[in-house]
Amino acid sequence: MTNTQLEIPKRLWNDKRIKPEGKLIYSYIYSKGQDRIITDLNVGELQQVVRISNQGLKKNLKKLEDYKYLLFKEYSNGMYTINILG
Repeated sequence: MTNTQLEIPKRLWNDKRIKPEGKLIYSYIYSKGQDRIITDLNVGELQQVVRISNQGLKKNLKKLEDYKYLLFKEYSNGMYTINILG
């Protein structure tokens, strides 16, 4: 995935508080999202794009949630429901 293929809002791309891996995670979620809700994102499918552990993913999702980019809920170990905010 290159920077020209990333479909993320400019405000996120310019946000210095979010690490580059967090931006890649968001772009993966955003490109996969249908109707702005994903019901079964898991760590294994994301590890094909970004080298990350479950704890690392949870920390990045928490930061994105704190800065009002998305909402997430872990319903099983490594399985997440994600709602992308406008």
